[in-house]
Amino acid sequence: MATHTVSQAKDGIAGLLSGTNLNNVTNVNNALERAARTLCQRADIPEASGRQSVTLYDGVYDYLAPTTIFGTALVDLRMQGVSRTPWEYPYKLPIVDFDRMKNIMPSGAEVTFEFKKGTGIMRVVSSRSTPRAVLDGMTVDDNWVAAGSASGLVEDQTVFYTYPASLRFTLTGSSTGTLTKTISQIDISDYEDVGVAFLAIRIPDGATASQLTSVALRLGTSSTVYDEVSDTDGFLGAWTVGDWLLVALDFSTATSTGTPDWDEIDYVQVRLAHTATLTNFRVGGLWISLPSPHEVLFQSTAIFMASGANPLQTITNDEDTIILNDAAYNIYEHEAALTILLQGAATKMSLKAMEIKKLLNGEGNEPGLYALYRFSNPSQELATSQNWYE
Repeated sequence: MATHTVSQAKDGIAGLLSGTNLNNVTNVNNALERAARTLCQRADIPEASGRQSVTLYDGVYDYLAPTTIFGTALVDLRMQGVSRTPWEYPYKLPIVDFDRMKNIMPSGAEVTFEFKKGTGIMRVVSSRSTPRAVLDGMTVDDNWVAAGSASGLVEDQTVFYTYPASLRFTLTGSSTGTLTKTISQIDISDYEDVGVAFLAIRIPDGATASQLTSVALRLGTSSTVYDEVSDTDGFLGAWTVGDWLLVALDFSTATSTGTPDWDEIDYVQVRLAHTATLTNFRVGGLWISLPSPHEVLFQSTAIFMASGANPLQTITNDEDTIILNDAAYNIYEHEAALTILLQGAATKMSLKAMEIKKLLNGEGNEPGLYALYRFSNPSQELATSQNWYE
């Protein structure tokens, strides 16, 4: 595929604008980036797309969305490899419908998107994720023993991660609190050295995230024979306060004390290191899942690529490559010229702008470049099911 550099694009645009000196255009790179966004919004360009690996886990629904996805323009979510069956379709759902139906996915995958403080959250459930092994629902305080700095362990039927309750307790001072339980013996040998355990926690309102130092989990056959993993942030990033979050504990990185037999795990201990008193700390579910490698395909405006780097949404210098083939590049060049014209205020340029708009959009029975392109390159973006826009 023949490509062009940003420098070559600027030369071509200058020619379209009758030799206009682009050095006199305010923030020309910003205009070129804006034209890329317009191009992606008006036509789905195969080259302007991303492909990213995502590891899914049964029981985990929230994942970080690809940083270069254009809005929520999802094309596909599929399992890695070549084992896809004819009935495995991805479905893009409204947020409410996803939340209602996430536990009854028969085959394929369901996806929706949310945003939290500007961070994209891709909510996913896939029928291909290997069913998790529940270590404890943490909805009943029977046989759980609070020790160390942890005290006042009770069931909380008002604030919970999973119906009908969570476990609430207080962590006092600056120390480590523990919750320990002897569970019914479970064979989770398939998860040894590869499984990821997930613990739902809720740091109380009024606390600060930094007051929780780390969370650790011990799984074994006794208090002297266990594997341990610890972490200092949540599955999606830093600790958050006043909301449930998952802590991912990857047992491929575990350290061993003794030689625990994963055929007969019955010892579980949660360890919470903290620097201040945390009243009404809650935990609400503990399970272990196997990784399920998937990949997500999406539309993107990351069409600028420096040598040896990944495509970006922004221009780093004039030698960046624009990864568009001739058909898309022709539209882009005209869209960028129009963007630069609209950015200026020169009245003499209005005729030129009208000419470019006609070329891009067509006039009368004459189709424009966008219509011709979309005819040969129909959109593959997943539509949101049951969308009121329909």
